[in-house]
Amino acid sequence: LDAHEALRRKYPDLLLLLVPRHPERFAEVRSLAMRRGLRLVSRTDDKHCDAATDVFLGDTMGELPLFYAASDIAFVGGSLVPIGGHNLLEPAALGLPVITGPQVFNAQEIADMFVELGACRMVENADELAAAVDELLLNPARATELGRKGREIVQRNRGALDRLLGLLEPLISGRDF
Repeated sequence: LDAHEALRRKYPDLLLLLVPRHPERFAEVRSLAMRRGLRLVSRTDDKHCDAATDVFLGDTMGELPLFYAASDIAFVGGSLVPIGGHNLLEPAALGLPVITGPQVFNAQEIADMFVELGACRMVENADELAAAVDELLLNPARATELGRKGREIVQRNRGALDRLLGLLEPLISGRDF
């Protein structure tokens, strides 16, 4: 919310699609935005956003891919605090430029691959997040390139489960478990 408020000063029409990962956070996130005086519309309000809307709250389950598809840039949360980060692959599969924080221990190997191959931006705090979003808004070619690299990583690694099962088959065939 801090990063979004800073960005709205420069981009007054910018809309934040905020989608908490867990339903028990929906009311808390709504309250945080409202206490800041932000104009919020939620999915369950069954209202449309207008030019004055600051935040659209995705307070439903199973629709995250829809919200990513409606986005230009994805910040993958749970990564600025020691929660461990969420799934970088979901927005990358759609070709979105991905930004994440450093707390990505839930999927460290994937995050390391994204950083190493230049497929995401890693930021440390809300100020850096705002600067990264600003850079991508000002440089659509850079945003497109980040998205392309992320999508390539996802495509190259499709079928990993089948490959793993193929490797395990000789080890487990014929055994009773």
